[in-house]
Amino acid sequence: MKPIVQLVEEWTAFEEVSDQPSVEAFCRYYLQKQRPKPKQAGKKGERIMNGAYLLKTIGRILSAYSLYFRSAVNYIGIPPAESFYYLNGLLHLGEVRKSDLINYMFAETTTGMEVINRLIREHKIDERVSPDDKRAKLIKVNQKGLAALDEYYKVSGKVVEMTFKGIDDDILIDCYEMLKYCEQRNSSTAIELKNKPFDQMYEHIMTDKA
Repeated sequence: MKPIVQLVEEWTAFEEVSDQPSVEAFCRYYLQKQRPKPKQAGKKGERIMNGAYLLKTIGRILSAYSLYFRSAVNYIGIPPAESFYYLNGLLHLGEVRKSDLINYMFAETTTGMEVINRLIREHKIDERVSPDDKRAKLIKVNQKGLAALDEYYKVSGKVVEMTFKGIDDDILIDCYEMLKYCEQRNSSTAIELKNKPFDQMYEHIMTDKA
């Protein structure tokens, strides 16, 4: 196979797993694929432990970020951090149903509805009847919500700096690119299986050939 043909095929495969393809991201993706693979796959127990260590590390980093962020929003006297997460998620999604935002946040229905309804009462989210289904209501971030997000973004930026102080940008980018596919796959699958019993979740995911 000619190198240029192989390169085009690799780019096509890369586009399928990347939501924002770029030449720089493709180069990192391709080089990652070229790293030598172990001659034998690790034992199942070893693979589980490797995954557990990675999740523990990610979880501890996220816990530290959450601690800093909660302290920051309390310090400047803006509403709880959950408000930021929901407003930011809704801004990303655009105008959607409440259930769409709750699923996106991986939240329980009762908890999600409490946060959303509080933001509506605070006039940071607008709500209207869906023109396509009069039984459904649509929500979106309004100007007051956008102003609140600006305040959150200011402190969030500082918290991100604190969390990753001393880590090179190249490392952050590589970690993001390597884990992005895992995040995208689990995000869609988790929402789909949200209300299924665990045994059905496990069987569905582990028998998926994708």
